[in-house]
Amino acid sequence: MDFECQNIVKIVYDGQIWGLVHYSLYPYFYPVPAPPRFIEIAHIEAHPTSRGKETERFIEPIGKWLIWYATKVAFEFCQTEADEPLVILEAFDTAVSYYRDKVQMEYLGFSLSTPGEDLYGFRFSRTAAAEFCQRHESQLGGAKLYEQ
Repeated sequence: MDFECQNIVKIVYDGQIWGLVHYSLYPYFYPVPAPPRFIEIAHIEAHPTSRGKETERFIEPIGKWLIWYATKVAFEFCQTEADEPLVILEAFDTAVSYYRDKVQMEYLGFSLSTPGEDLYGFRFSRTAAAEFCQRHESQLGGAKLYEQ
């Protein structure tokens, strides 16, 4: 999906979808191309829906793999300083502890969002994103990014 620097990536194992992440690179300057500065994870799903099982939304390690993938894309395309935001996302209150404690993203607090949706902001600076990728790769190994 190449619509204004957006993409959807899914993890498939044995013919079953285990997770997907939808992200966008910003800012998108059209028609004058410019390097993006950060990536926004707009939607992330990490559970084996194709197996018909009800599970926690962020099963380990699928959620982290999806965030790792989007972060690696950000490193490839985004130009930021070490302390500037590289990866951002908003989440419902039920996911706050996941992003804050397990993924170890910086918690920004309540985010102004669409009326009726209480969302909370998170981010990785370029330095924190590198630390996350190093932790993830040391615990779970690395993978080659590819397109099918």
